[in-house]
Amino acid sequence: MPEEVQQPTQQTQVTTTSKATNWKKISFTIVFIVGCVSIIAGIYWFLVVNKTTEDSDLTGPVPKVTTKTATESAKEATKSATPSSKKAEETESDAVLLKKVVSEKTGISMDIIIVDVEKNTGKHATGLVTAKGEMMGGGYWLALKTDGKWSVVFDGQSTPECTLVDPSGFPVNMVPECVDVNGNVVTRN
Repeated sequence: MPEEVQQPTQQTQVTTTSKATNWKKISFTIVFIVGCVSIIAGIYWFLVVNKTTEDSDLTGPVPKVTTKTATESAKEATKSATPSSKKAEETESDAVLLKKVVSEKTGISMDIIIVDVEKNTGKHATGLVTAKGEMMGGGYWLALKTDGKWSVVFDGQSTPECTLVDPSGFPVNMVPECVDVNGNVVTRN
């Protein structure tokens, strides 16, 4: 009789062991699927959603806030006093003013326009323009600051006319080519 008592115990142990193995397999499968979905979602966010978020910024570039010692400020003042082809530091007011004049020139409403200032020397500026939600299209613009006021001298997708950029003194690194009165593309020197 003692043999009969042991047999059911062994069958119960075998059944418990096989159920535990199934739960381990199920748990592993669920963790694996969740991990794969997380990786795919992360890649999607990085490639698609992150770009859309960056493009939908309507306020323009965010100004950097830095703290400097007196020596660093003196060195920087000396550098800025000498002529340079480097990009001048863009102030928040320049970004706002450029957005406003580009909006007026293109007819795109201020609440949906996206203006990206690529280069700003303090007198000449250039950048890209598009409307919020547009996947394709847009163009670029050139602006000139005269008497403290910005004005857009060109906007579009084509090469600007030399009569617009040469008299205004746009640097060659901003406008490397222009179209002459005969319609020929000219490389500026």
